[in-house]
Formats: sequence, structure tokens, C-alpha cells
Amino acid sequence: MVKNAAESVQKRAGKVKERGIDKLQYGALLDDAYQKIKEMMYNNQLIPGQKIIYGDLADRLNTSITPIIQALKRLESSKIVRYFPNKGYVVTEITEAELRDLYEARESLELFILPRIIRNMSPDAIASVQDHFRKLDLSDPRKWVLHDEHFHLKIAEYARNEVIYHLLEEILERTYLRYKPQYLGEERLKEALREHREILQSIASGNVRKVRNVIRKHIYHQLDYTIHYMLK
Repeated sequence: MVKNAAESVQKRAGKVKERGIDKLQYGALLDDAYQKIKEMMYNNQLIPGQKIIYGDLADRLNTSITPIIQALKRLESSKIVRYFPNKGYVVTEITEAELRDLYEARESLELFILPRIIRNMSPDAIASVQDHFRKLDLSDPRKWVLHDEHFHLKIAEYARNEVIYHLLEEILERTYLRYKPQYLGEERLKEALREHREILQSIASGNVRKVRNVIRKHIYHQLDYTIHYMLK
């Protein structure tokens, strides 16, 4: 029955106009469901290994099952959830091998765009980023996850390359949507924030080699720390 429901989404989508919902409204419903499901994952309301019950999720998001299934299909394309016949969708567990691949891809992209970031980031822009990310509640590790993702994406904006920006966005989402709070401790949070400040200071110096070293150190500190706690 679950499989039939997923396969009938396309047919139901074609009928939405008859029910008084045009294509733009329907697209907005799908995107809203997609964003809200991701928000639940960031907040650990949906956790790795958890089976997703369509009806329960639809009730929680005040929507129908159709946009829920479409949103899950979209997340499946990024390997964040997986569909099992006769069972439905499950939030996937992130493995050490996948985590290493994601961090390696992230490093390659962030280092590649550094010269453009340094060229485009004015002192005022650096000060603006510093002010924006100055305050963070360390009592909630989930807030740091979002902070780290937004921090790196904000800097990536200054490369002015939309393709690379969206690739980096997907890599960070694939990493952090399934990131467990126990992977983070207060000492690591404080260290990571110091590294963020160091990244901005090195960008201000204009020294590409220095910035590369600082970012590489930050990425691998986080990778090593995460793997350490995964293997505990």
C-alpha cells in the first residue's frame, strides 16, 4: 500500500488544479514540506534509523501525505533517507566512509574558491560576518550545527559561483542533517568558534596559503572529532 501511495503521487499532482490549487501553490506546498522535514532533522525530531510514518508526519506539518512523499523522494536523491519496499522511508545512518568522502569533497570545494573569496570580501564584509555570527548559545549543540553550516555558506557566497555554492550546500546538509548531538562537546564547540574567528582573520590578511591552512585544520579537526565519537 505504501508503494502504491508513492507511485500514485504523480497522478494526484495532476489533479490538484481541479481542487482549486494551481501549480505555483502546489510547488510551494512541496517546498514547504521539504524545508520543514529538514528542520525536524536538524532539531533531532527525526533521527538516523527512524522509520518515517507518512500520516504522523503529515499531521505534524499540517499537510497532506502527497507533499510529504514528494519531499522524501527529494531527500532520497541526496541519500538522507532511503525507501524500503513494504516498509517505507527511513532516515539513513551516516557511515564513517561517507563522512570521510563528504569532508574530502567539502575541503576541495572550499579551498578551490578561496582566491575568489579573498578577492571579493572587503573589510566591511568580513566585519559584517563577524557581527552576524558573534553570539551563539553553546548550551544547545544543534544550534552550533546550523551555525557552522551557515558560517561556511556565508563565506562561500563571496566566491560568486552559484554552482559551487549549491554543491557545498548539499555536502553540508548531507553531513549535518544526520549529525548526532553527542558528536559535539563544549570544548570542541569553543575550539570550533575560535577556528571560525581565525578563518576570518586569515581572510582579512589576504594570504591565500595561510587561509588554506586554517580552513584545512578546521575541517580535519571536526572530522577527527566526529569519527572519534562515532567509534566510541
